Amino acid sequence: MSRDAVKALLVTKFPTKHVDSCLKHFVAVQEKFAARDWDGVALKVGKFVEAVTKALMIHCGKTLPAPRNFKAGAELKALEQLDKTLHSDTVRIVIPKACIFAYEIVNNRGGRHDPGDIDANAMDATAIHPLVSWVLAELVRYCSTAGNADDAAALIEEVTRKVYPYFEDIDGRAYVNVSNLSAPDYALLLLYSVYPKRMTRRELTEAVVRHGATEAAAVMAISRMRALFDDDEGDLKLRGVGRQKAEELLKELGGEG
Repeated sequence: MSRDAVKALLVTKFPTKHVDSCLKHFVAVQEKFAARDWDGVALKVGKFVEAVTKALMIHCGKTLPAPRNFKAGAELKALEQLDKTLHSDTVRIVIPKACIFAYEIVNNRGGRHDPGDIDANAMDATAIHPLVSWVLAELVRYCSTAGNADDAAALIEEVTRKVYPYFEDIDGRAYVNVSNLSAPDYALLLLYSVYPKRMTRRELTEAVVRHGATEAAAVMAISRMRALFDDDEGDLKLRGVGRQKAEELLKELGGEG
């Protein structure tokens, strides 16, 4: 099973245009979460909810308003008023209520916090990230002839695993599960894997060495890529140009599954 298999199921009941949007934003949520880009998670979750809302509306025979008049929250609440003898509670109530919760988090909390001891943006992202997978799995279950929730969840889990499956964290030590990369490529992807957090130069050197490079090669690689990260007294954080370069490398490796 794959992303194509998910699409094949969803288009049996929902418009292809909005199915494509749902899947695109779903993948983007996974990517942003993997990169610990909490604001990015909120933005993509909001887009995912809007795409799901449009798909549900058309499936239930409703007409989409003009873009400037489209309010996902209001439209999701309105679905509950549909005739329950004509429409399943799954599309009237269950999925809309989950989407409303995610949308409220995105609009009323996400990206608006001041920094403090607890990163509330990270906390919010951790709450809504699995909910997005649940919503997509529920859509798959609804479209499946068997209607098996376990099969739907397994399918979504497989799709999720295919989104940049190369990063691993073991007891705080970062790994890139790709062999035969150059030392600079390992350094770049290791910094990308922890973004937006920082990694000390020493930690990055040791991580590159764990991937098979000599210490001298690791030190040289990090020195040569200094234009790609911000250095705060030895604490390194990828700049935008570095993240772009890392994402291009991941695409070359087939990270989008």
